[in-house]
Amino acid sequence: MQFVVDTNVLISALLAQSKTYELLALNSLELFVPEHSLVEIHRNKKELQKKMGVTDEEFELALNLILSHVTVITRKHYVKFKGKAKKISPDFKDFPFFALALAKKIPLWTNEVRLKQQKEVIVYNTKDIVRLLCR
Repeated sequence: MQFVVDTNVLISALLAQSKTYELLALNSLELFVPEHSLVEIHRNKKELQKKMGVTDEEFELALNLILSHVTVITRKHYVKFKGKAKKISPDFKDFPFFALALAKKIPLWTNEVRLKQQKEVIVYNTKDIVRLLCR
């Protein structure tokens, strides 16, 4: 199964060894993130480090562990879907995730409820992913 992964899912996995982390680490999932996601994470690095109680080095190690389970896709691979993604994204800042999902023709994994408020991209939350895998 393939999914575009929203930043909130990556952060959830980063902050706690949770069900989200377990799902990210499954070999049966092929996961993609737009490079925009890394910008978001690094923009919030100090806040995340504080919540995690880790040093710069420990943070980078944890982030690299999370990122080892996803493929980062550069803008050039989804930029032609930017216009459509901006139109359908309920939140402007999330259009890169929709653009990548449209480009790859795969669902989006996010825990942001408002992102389900469109009809072009299938959106699953973590509980939905667990249910899909348990079928």
